[in-house]
Formats: sequence, structure tokens, C-alpha cells
Amino acid sequence: MKPQDVKILIVEDESLVSLDMQAIIQGMGIAVTAIARTVDEALASIAADPPHLVLLDISLDGEFEGVELARIIDRRWGLPVVFISGHLGHQAVRGVDELNTLGYIAKPFYPVNLQETVEAAISALPLPPRPPR
Repeated sequence: MKPQDVKILIVEDESLVSLDMQAIIQGMGIAVTAIARTVDEALASIAADPPHLVLLDISLDGEFEGVELARIIDRRWGLPVVFISGHLGHQAVRGVDELNTLGYIAKPFYPVNLQETVEAAISALPLPPRPPR
């Protein structure tokens, strides 16, 4: 899949971090469907405009709600996620191995780290079906 064909949802409750991520991703030529700050906003956004990839903060509002959200996203839509967190220790990522996870980004991050992780995740996305001939 080409970057310009990909849509990404950012789920991050820190406004400055999410806006920075959005600017970097859009600078790569990739569309951002929305920035969601809560589980409910993320679920509504996916239902309204399904992305190809979700960048998901593990600790939304100080809790590890992002892991549970990733489980819901995987069950309902089968969408891959890239986890983002300043808490990438054992407790934060416990139980995510069975999920459709395409990477991790540690905060604080450098733009190049975000770009490389997003590029790697995009290269791992399944190709869209070809139209019939």
C-alpha cells in the first residue's frame, strides 16, 4: 500500500502530542482521519470513517485504557495498531501480543522515529484487493 492511499486515526489524549503527530504524518503525505482523545471518540471515528491504521496511546487519561481499546478495535474491525506510550514497560504492554500490533513508539519521540515506525507499519498492511479484469 502506498502512503498516499493510507488513512490513519490518532488516539492520543495529550493535545500537543497529537497535533505534532498529525503534522508529521500529514507531512509524509498520509491522511489523518481524526484525532480522538477518548475511547468513545475513537470508536465513533472508526465507525464513521474507518482508517487503515490506528496510532494508539496506551495510557489514555492516565489509565491503560488503550490496551482495552485495541482489543475492541481488533475484535470489531481487525484494524492494526501502533502503540504509543511513555510507559512501555511490562505492565503497560502485558497481553497485547495476541493483538494486531504493528509497532511501538516511545514518548517522547523524535519525528524520524514516528516516520520510520509509520512507514514500517504501512509496509506491513495488507494490500487492497485488485479490481476484477
